[in-house]
Order: sequence, then structure tokens, then C-alpha cells
Amino acid sequence: MHIRQSLSLACLLAMLLVCCTAKPVRRGPPPPQPVEGDSPEHPKSTGLAYDHYLRQVVDVLESDPEFRKKLETANVSDIRSGKIAMYLEMVNHTVRTSLDEIKRREISRLQELARLQMQGMSGTDVIMNAMNRAHDGVKKFEIPSYLDVRNPHSFEVKDLENLIIKTTSDLEELDKQRKEEFKEYEMEKTFEQQEHLKALKEEERKREEARLEELKKKHAQHPKVNHPGSKDQFEEVWEKVDHLEDQEFNPKTFFYTHDVNGDMEWSVDEVDAVLQLELDKVYDAKNSPDEDDPVERQEEMNRMREHVFQEMDKDKNWRISFQEFIDYTGSQGQNQEFQKDDGWKTVDEEPVFTDEDYQRYLQEHHAQPGVIHPPENLQFQPEGQLHQQEQPSEHQQGQPPAHQQGQPPAHQQGQPPAYQQGQPPAHQQGQPVDQQHGQPVDQQNLDAEKLQQQIRDLQNQLQQQQQQQPNTQQPQH
Repeated sequence: MHIRQSLSLACLLAMLLVCCTAKPVRRGPPPPQPVEGDSPEHPKSTGLAYDHYLRQVVDVLESDPEFRKKLETANVSDIRSGKIAMYLEMVNHTVRTSLDEIKRREISRLQELARLQMQGMSGTDVIMNAMNRAHDGVKKFEIPSYLDVRNPHSFEVKDLENLIIKTTSDLEELDKQRKEEFKEYEMEKTFEQQEHLKALKEEERKREEARLEELKKKHAQHPKVNHPGSKDQFEEVWEKVDHLEDQEFNPKTFFYTHDVNGDMEWSVDEVDAVLQLELDKVYDAKNSPDEDDPVERQEEMNRMREHVFQEMDKDKNWRISFQEFIDYTGSQGQNQEFQKDDGWKTVDEEPVFTDEDYQRYLQEHHAQPGVIHPPENLQFQPEGQLHQQEQPSEHQQGQPPAHQQGQPPAHQQGQPPAYQQGQPPAHQQGQPVDQQHGQPVDQQNLDAEKLQQQIRDLQNQLQQQQQQQPNTQQPQH
């Protein structure tokens, strides 16, 4: 997620908003200019539906020096809660006029979007949507919460407050979604590998398993990955990237060297540049994805970056100021926390998903249609138990049990059960049992055939009797 780097509204877009290269602060409202797709003036989208509106508001607000000054000295909690929006009253008239025009264009865009959505709806959907709107339960047309639609003409404090709160919340949600998507990527990768191995013949499967194991071992044979943001990690960059190995490491010099735009702050991109050497130890673009997966490299970058900002970015504005950097390292790099290096476990060394996660994923995405899974507590039950379950007992039918009628049970009458008489139950004799009547199915088929034969015999006897009777009717002349 990238948007244009902003010295003023970096705090406004705190928590997960990743910035691009810096630009000078402009005076007055920025004129709309067409830009190339990969130019520095065209940052990557945040992934939000209102991304264009957001960037336009940021551009205009950062052009006002007074508002920028208030943001630089504001409390982080006030910024994240939207309380900082009250300083909108202090911006000049030109800025307010530009914000009004931006909001009117966004309202028109939303109205056009709603009109196009309505064209694709049936008459019943339109009526139901109107009823839902009356009960504050809009189904089709979600009312945007990042601006005040009740006032479509001017950009007010409420609009900026809504935009700050909504952006912070949505970017946090996008970050959670990114992590969840990576977990699903890893589970799908595992599934496809297992399915590929299953489809191979035994000899081919053994060779493929050996190849994958060899790639795994080769991937693990890399230099030690330093703890991101530690003294060891910075000193290695100092020597191998900055080529200052003949000088003693100095935190101030190191910070100035990697503050590319000279604004006395490290942006996200500048931190990423410092971390590239550690990533190159583990992931080489020249290797195959089976060995060094580029998707895993990107996730590794996200993890390292987040850790560095967590350690150094005390005001949580996703920018590391010079003072924050020196407070963490010490003026001469003497701080114990900075000198400590416990190493770093990469994504392939940290479990991304559990066995329960994987089984749930298989059920949701790769369950075979039409396959019925029997209940786990299914057990074989003898014929007598099945008969007892479906036939109510004698005392449930209003009759006392046999031993209460003066008749002892069968095993008390000297008659052992059938399996004790040397005769196995019907289901053990190879005959299926009818659970309703307790008789073998083959025996029932024989009884039915006998009944049908008796009916045919009776029909034949009747036909013979009719033929033997004399014809008493005389022909009429």
C-alpha cells in the first residue's frame, strides 16, 4: 500500500500507510496535472475505494503551512481519533475552496455510481432497498462514512474527522487482510505440492521429494540474518553498502546517509532500502520460486519493516525522526537495546498456519463434492440392540416384562442364546437382517415368492372350473 509521501498528513494516515518518495511542499492549491503511471508523482493505490478522493484532500491540506505546523506538534491520539480536524478552521480561504470542490466532485461520483447500480436492479430490488433505507438498513447502496453526505456542498471539520477515522480503520483492516491472504497462499502452496506428489508414480515421487528437500536445505544455507534495526544490521550496511568500512560506525552519519531527501526523517521507503541487504541474504530473484519464493520475500519485508517502526517510531506516525533514531541507538551507538542482536527468524522458520487452520482450509476450498463423511461416533451394533432401539419395550407398550408376568427370561429358563447354542446370529451367517422385523432378508424374499405362487395356482383353478361348466345359453335364431 503506497500513497504520496506527506510531511503533514503522515500522522493522519498512521498505522499501515506506506509512503513513496518525498516531494517539496507547494504553496496554494495544487493544480491537477496528468502524470505517468510509474512516475514518482503517481503513487500506488492504497486499495481503498475512495483512494483518489483521499489523495486529493491530502495534497490540498499539506499545501497550507499553518495546518502542517499544527499536525507536526499534535498528539498522536488526537490525530488518530480525528480531533485534529478542528484545525481545519485555520486554513486559508483558497484551501477551503479547493476542498469544497473536491467534495462536490466526490458526491457527484457517488451519485453516478448509485444510479448505475440502480439500473442493474429489478423493480422489486429498488422497492426493497427503499424500505431498507427507511429502517436504516441499507442493503444495496451503502452510505459512505468517510465524508458528511448530509452537507454535499462544502468540506467541513466533520468531513476531515470522518476521513481520518475511516482511513485509519480501513488501512488496519487491509493489513489484517494481507496477513490472512498470505496465510492462505502458504496453505494453497502446501496443498498443491501434496497433490502434485500424489499424482506421481512411486519412483518419480521419490525423486521429486528428494529434489524439494534439497532446495529446502539450500534455501536454509544463508548467512546469519541480523535483527532488523540492530547495531549489527546497520554496521553491515555501513560496510557493504555505504563502503565506510575504514571508519568507525557513527549513528548520526548513518542516519544522514540514508535520509535520501534530507528532511531529517526516515520514510518507509528509506527504511526498506536499509533492509534490502538482509532480504538478499535469504531471497535471490535468480533462484526458482521453489527455493526463494518472491511472495515470501515481500512478506518478509513487511515483517521487518513493521518491527523497525515498532522499535523506533515512538509517536506511531510511520516516520522515524532523527531524534527518535538517536534515542534508540544512543549518540555513539551505546544503548544496550540497540546493541542486542538475537537474530531473526524468517517466514519459513516461523509457522504461518496450524494443522487446524490447514484442515479448515481444505474443507472450505478443496472438499470433494458428494462425499458424505460418517459421524465420528458411528459404531457397529448387534442385531438385538438395533431391534430394541426401534421396537418399544413391553413395559412401554403397557405390558410388563416377561419375568414380571411369571415367565423368567430365556437365559433363566435354561435356554442359552442362539450364539451360545452354536448358531451365530443371522447377520453373522452371511444373511442381511431386516431391522424392522428382525428376520433375514433372504427369508422374506422366499415367503413373498411362495405367496405369489399360491395366488397363481388359485387363478389357474378358477379358469379350469369356468371351462368345465356347460354352456346353458341357447343360440337365438
